[in-house]
Order: sequence, then structure tokens, then C-alpha cells
Amino acid sequence: MFFLNSVRVAPGVRSAVAVACGVVSALSWGVAWADEVDPVVVSASRMPQLLRTAPIGATVITAEQIERSGVSDANEAIRKLGGAPARADLTNGRENKIDLRGFGDAASQNVVVLVDGIRLSENENVTARLSAIPLERIDRIEIVRGSSSVMWGEGASAGAINVILKQPEGARDGAAVTSGRVQAAVASFGGHELGASGEYGMGPWLLDASVKRVRDGGWRENAEYRQDVGSFGAQLRLKDVRAAFRVQHEDQASRLPGALSFEDARQRPRSTDTPRDYANAGETRYTAQLAWQATSAWALQLDAGKRERTSAARYVSGGSAEVRSNSQQSQLTPTVRYAQAFSGVDVKAVSGVDLQDWRFDKTGSRGLETGSQRNRAFFVHGDVALPTATRISAGWRSETVNKVGNFPGDDFSAAAKYNRDDHLYASELGLSQTVVPGWEVYGRAATSYRLANIDENRLTPNQGPLRPQRNSDREIGVKWAQGAQSATVRYFTQKTRDEIVYDASVFANANIDPTQRKGVEAEGRWQATQRLSVSAVVQQLTARFREGVNAGKEMVLVAPRSATLRASWRIDDHQTLDAGVQFLAASRYGGDESNRCSARVPSSTLLDARYAWSDRDWTVAVSGTNLADRRGFNYGYADSTCSPRSSVYPYAGRSLKLAVTRRF
Repeated sequence: MFFLNSVRVAPGVRSAVAVACGVVSALSWGVAWADEVDPVVVSASRMPQLLRTAPIGATVITAEQIERSGVSDANEAIRKLGGAPARADLTNGRENKIDLRGFGDAASQNVVVLVDGIRLSENENVTARLSAIPLERIDRIEIVRGSSSVMWGEGASAGAINVILKQPEGARDGAAVTSGRVQAAVASFGGHELGASGEYGMGPWLLDASVKRVRDGGWRENAEYRQDVGSFGAQLRLKDVRAAFRVQHEDQASRLPGALSFEDARQRPRSTDTPRDYANAGETRYTAQLAWQATSAWALQLDAGKRERTSAARYVSGGSAEVRSNSQQSQLTPTVRYAQAFSGVDVKAVSGVDLQDWRFDKTGSRGLETGSQRNRAFFVHGDVALPTATRISAGWRSETVNKVGNFPGDDFSAAAKYNRDDHLYASELGLSQTVVPGWEVYGRAATSYRLANIDENRLTPNQGPLRPQRNSDREIGVKWAQGAQSATVRYFTQKTRDEIVYDASVFANANIDPTQRKGVEAEGRWQATQRLSVSAVVQQLTARFREGVNAGKEMVLVAPRSATLRASWRIDDHQTLDAGVQFLAASRYGGDESNRCSARVPSSTLLDARYAWSDRDWTVAVSGTNLADRRGFNYGYADSTCSPRSSVYPYAGRSLKLAVTRRF
């Protein structure tokens, strides 16, 4: 769709700092119960480093957390376990828009999503398909908040999400290693899920495969959802060489219940005004990696990926014909890594080239639309740890992008044709210092950029391509870790020029006046007892126009406050109980850039929980979402008169699921 709005504001940063300090104090109080745990290693800079000393605002979700929480997919894990605010998926799938730092309706276009460092984000107004990644194959999910273009290129204005897959264990003493898992589940509204996965290792070869079938009758009318996924991976590991290949295919079919008026959403939220609309998609991904540890200090790696996507949609209620599109994206990234210690100085560096190509065609009511994009980038990043417990990191990226589009026009906009070249740069500099054992302070400055995608360039004020969006970040933070306890508090500010959004005042996608986001984020984990752990993520931010006719105004569709609180209780050796609550504050309606409307998208507080019984082979689990059965919505647009008949998208009511898993 054409609506791409920005963000909203939140006062009271000082109160957020106070809350954050309280989180750290509470976590510190529980040190007596801490167990020693292995330090978390992240690869957000394309080379491993300890999270607790890395000068970045990163969150890591582990495989154990994913399994115990009972989340359905990676998108849900990022929202519920990572505490990332999100808005409803308007295609009625499982790809809620994850909004790391307040970009509202354009959130998906301001975060780069990757699997093992290979780009998953689209060059259309389509959210990256995280739900298709097999949960049992995920080793961890890394969420890096803030500008990340040095490593991941255009579109990483709010951050990056990197899903790291497991590397299966090899054979022991010449014997084959095998494992497997099957799962069946039934859910509310006629839903069911079936899945199976397995691993096999013999000698240097490691193989894995998984399949998943999802059927959901939908909480609303015309909300049926279907998903079928298959994945196969192979790895070869020799002394100094590792080679890996993976192929995954997904088919998805969604009915589209669409928006309702405010009054209808209140009185009959399960209804639809679009009983025949639908959207289907199919996607195949191929990835390959080759790594060679040439010496103890030098390593070479080659990442390659190819993605083919088809889609078909029809908005029957609007009288449109079926629209079909096809896209192919390829990526090739050779990198060189260096790691060496000199008299107590630990030096790590990575340098590489990103080559990306994208092709697109779409058939509409007025003819064939075509488009292409070519990215060529060079990046370098270095990290130095000194004997004084000081860590310095720096990076640079240079990227050239060519975008070509040929749109024949339709009922909404005139024909557009362009061929645009841009040369873009990104940089970052970070410094962290251990103050006393367990306590670090850090600072970071970074720049990033993003380009309008083909959908955004289709409808612009002058029917030409939009200018690149450019961001400048500053961030300071405090980290504390002791055993199983940890906490982070960070303050950030980001200034943006030529931000790309849907501008309701001109009814087109546009580069808007300069904007600014700033706020406080706090997160922590507390091991209250040996069997009970608690985690929390809190964010408070403001987002305003800095200049122009809306200077000082709040931006739309961004909650000024969000919070996630989770508790995990191991009742005994067989039983576990996990529960979480997520709060999203009220925000301005889409289209209310001038802040003329007194009505707001209401706040929401949603509760989920999972009880599981397990032994060595079996697990039986009962889980539920929106257990309080709260009725509401977190996505809506105001009309020109601020009428309560705004278009809103209700979120689903209470849903329960019973799942049985067998491991072998």
C-alpha cells in the first residue's frame, strides 16, 4: 500500500532514566542467586565479539528462551522476548511490523533482516518473512538497535535483526549422530500446526531437514491463513574449512479482512467489509557459505544468497483485477577477517564487498511494470581491546546504488520512469570502558541511509524517484553483568534528513522535513531464584519534526512508551510456566502529521502464557495469547475531519493452543 508514515513522540526522558536505574538496582539486588553462565557472543559486526563489552545496543534471544516461551515463529520471538514494539500485519499473516526505534508505518523499511548474515529484507513495501524460518533451527536472534549501515547497507536506519542458525554437531568416534522432532498442535478458530525436523551427521557431513504446515481459521471473518514451509541444509566441516548450503521454500495464502470504521471495530470487531479480498505469496531461498581459516589470524568467507518471490493479490472490494508480481534477488559477499593479540592488545578486523542485484516485474490493470536495483559496496570494520579494559571500534562503508523503474500508471498515479544513481556513505565509531568488574560504559556515533523502494517511488509528488534518507545517531549506555544477572540502560538520539514516508498532506510518498528521535531504552534479566527468572525491556522515546510547517509536531503511529515483562518458572524437573505482558502506549493516527486530532490509537496491554510438561522424549504444552481477551487495535488512519470513523485494524482476541512434541 502507499501509506508510509513516520513516528510519534514521548515526553519525560528523565522519568525513563529513573525507571531504567530502578531496573538496574533491582537486578543487582538478586546477585546472590546468580549462576555463572557462558558469555554471550554476537556477530552483529560480521565477526564474533562479547555482547557485554561490545559498544552496541544489542539484544540476544537464545534457542532455550524461544523453546520455553512457546512462541510460534521468529517474528513473535522478537516482539515478545526481545521487547520490540510492533504493529499489526495488514496482510493477515504473521509478519507484524517490528519498530525498533520509532519509524511507524515505515518501520519494516528501516530495519534490515538477515539469516546468517544474508539479507532477507525486501525491495518492496513487504515485511521480511521471518515466520517461515524453522524455530528448531534457530541458535539465536541478534537485535541491534540504531544505525547499522556500515555492516548491513541501506535500510538499516533503525537497526538490524540477524537470525543465526544452529550448526549441527558432527559424528563422535566415527558413529553417526541423528536427532529428530515431530510436533502437532491444535488451536482456537479451527487452527492446527504440524511439523517435523531431523538432523544426521556422519564424518564431516551434517544434514538437516524440516517441514511445517500451518492452518488458521482466523479470529475475524475472511481471515483464513495457510502456510507450508520446507527446508533442507547440508554442511561439510573439515579441519580448516566449512561449507554450507541451504534451500527453503514457503507458500502462503491469506484472506484479507481489511480495515473497519472505528464504530464497527467497537461493536463488531470480528466482521469484515472485504469478504473476498486475498493475497498469496510463494518464496524460495538459496544460501551458500564457504569459510576457510587460512592461518591462526586470517580467515576468508564467502556468503551467497538468492531469493525468488511471487505474489498474487486482489482487492475485490475495490473492484481491482488480480495483480501478480515476481522478484529475484541475489547477494554475494566475500569477506576477510583478522584476529590477533599483541602484548595484551586484542585486534579484530573485517573487510568485504557486498554485491546485490534485484529484478522485479508486476502485471496490473494498465500493463507491465518493471524495476531493478544494483548495489555495489565496500566496508571495513575494526575492533581493538586494550589492556586497560578499553575497547574501540570503528567502521566505514561506501556504496553505489542504481535504481531503474518503469511504471505504466494506474487509477492512483500517472506513469513514471526513472534511472537513478546514488553514491552513499556510512560510518560508526564506538568506545567502551570497564569501570569496575561487571560494569561497562560505552558511547557510539554512527551514520546510516536508506533508499526508497519500488513501491515508494511509484507515487511521488513529481512522479520521480525520492532522494536517499540519511540518519545520524548518538548513543551512550551503561552495561552491568554478574553471573546470570544483566542489565543495560542506553540513551539515544537520531537526526534524519529526507526521511521517506507517506505524506498525507500531498497524498504521496515524499521526502519530508527534518526529524529527530531520542529516548531511553532499558533491559535486564534477573535470576530471582534458582528456578525463577524475570526479564524486562522498557523504551521511552520522542519523535518530532525538527523543521518545516510541522516543526515540533509529534510523528504518527509510534508509541511513545512500550514495555515487556516476562517471567520463567521451572516448577520442577518436568514442569515449566512462562508468562509475559507487553504494553504499547497510545499513538497518533496515521495521517495526523499536523497533530490536529484529539483522538489517538489507544494503548494496549496483552498477556500471553505457556505451561509445559516434559520428560526426555515428550513435551505437552498449553499456551495462550491475549489471555485477558482485550479488544482493541494498534493500527489506524484518521480521515480529514478527525472523525472517529477512522480506518482501524482490530487485533485478535484470546487464542489457545495445545501442542505435543516428540523428540528422538
